[in-house]
Amino acid sequence: MGNSGNLDGGYRGTYGEISAGYGYDRESKRVNYGVEGGVIIHKDGATLSQAFGDTAALVMAPGASGVQITNQTGVKTDFRGYTVVPDVTPYRQSDIMLDTTSLPEDVDLGLASQSVVPTRGAIVRATFSAQVGARSIMTLTHNGRPVPFGAIVVDNSKNNKQSYIVGDAGQVYLSGLQPEGRLLVQWGKTANRQCQVDYILPKQKAGAGINILTHECQ
Repeated sequence: MGNSGNLDGGYRGTYGEISAGYGYDRESKRVNYGVEGGVIIHKDGATLSQAFGDTAALVMAPGASGVQITNQTGVKTDFRGYTVVPDVTPYRQSDIMLDTTSLPEDVDLGLASQSVVPTRGAIVRATFSAQVGARSIMTLTHNGRPVPFGAIVVDNSKNNKQSYIVGDAGQVYLSGLQPEGRLLVQWGKTANRQCQVDYILPKQKAGAGINILTHECQ
């Protein structure tokens, strides 16, 4: 009797799947390999992916690169924040979830889950809004007292004018901050119920990626 054996392996990643195998017996040796993947052309360019069937979801989270899709082996957003969830079930609600533990330190998400109900043969979009920039817990005071609970803070340095709500003791959590900028704080419509904060973030990277700051609102 002669010796024989087989060895097979595979890898599923963001841009496709690779398989390879090796086998041998007394009379021959065999090597096989394969590469499989897909691509979707859309208004923002092209997105490479694993092979997908007739129904799939295009995940769009601009700025959130390398984020894992929950319950999808090897599916991560590419360098732009795009990826494809293959083989979504048609005519049924599917929840597309981003794994927030895999987010870069300078990225926050407003929502980490989107629900889609595709028709057969459709490529549906699951769009996520990523706040790219520094994070901070900022304590705001005005005339020596904490800014009122429930005040609205608007980051004027952003095109989308992202807003945040002040909590207890004038504290507010801010994400997507530029190295310097201006915040508008409002707790009413009159001039004496609003103020502004000009901030400059420390150049040294904050512990746990969150800056702890205190500012007087003028």
